[in-house]
Amino acid sequence: MISIVTRRYRGLAGWPALFALVPPVALAMLVLALLAGCRGQASGQYFEGVALGTGYHITLDADLDIGERELLQAAIQGELGSLENGLLSLRPLLAAPLPLVNQEALPSLARAGRLLQLEHWAHAVDRLDAVLAEFGMSNAMIELGGMVRTRGMAGRQLWRLAIDKAHLPGEQHAVLSLQDAALVTVATATVRGDMAGRGGRRPRLLEVSVVAPEARSALHQALRIAKGEAWARDERMARQVVMTRQGIDIHYGEAFVALLLEER
Repeated sequence: MISIVTRRYRGLAGWPALFALVPPVALAMLVLALLAGCRGQASGQYFEGVALGTGYHITLDADLDIGERELLQAAIQGELGSLENGLLSLRPLLAAPLPLVNQEALPSLARAGRLLQLEHWAHAVDRLDAVLAEFGMSNAMIELGGMVRTRGMAGRQLWRLAIDKAHLPGEQHAVLSLQDAALVTVATATVRGDMAGRGGRRPRLLEVSVVAPEARSALHQALRIAKGEAWARDERMARQVVMTRQGIDIHYGEAFVALLLEER
């Protein structure tokens, strides 16, 4: 039987209404707190910019001369440009007027667009990791749209990522250590459209974080959990935020707990 570490937070009756006001993109940025921590760990090679409708940050623990850096930057921008062109070819279909579509179907179409965006972000993270591998970069961290993938080490230690506790003000961060793995977080409302946790007697899953070897596999696992009611206790590499009648519970799978370093 898989054991789960559960942390409970009370006195949050108004939280679901607040959750409804948070944009899906903001929810995808759950791990932005990692940037301050990770940049202090690795020697200074940083690449950042905007692509695919979001920001990206790449941290390398490597020594590059000017020529090597320029070549790597050109490869990164070329890969992102290719992915951007692929996404742009689909945007007219998503933005086209749909006079024959029932208005009740529009929320479903919007969710489909958001899911497509998440898929492109995860694919971009994995493609950037492949670019770094081609250039022999063995120690790196990639973040795009709140999705993270790590390679190797950050100096003499593993990469450390700080996840906030479901946007609960005043709560400490859970700090993960990752090596050659990806972390992806998905809000259930992005997938199902029903505001999980708004009323009702049953616990509702609000958010899922999954660690997997690749960003796309982490995303697909998180979506699988978010789409079903079997949120509970068989996901070893998942962190699940659940709304109950008493408040918010955070469940950690056993293998996820093994990645937790501390809370700060």
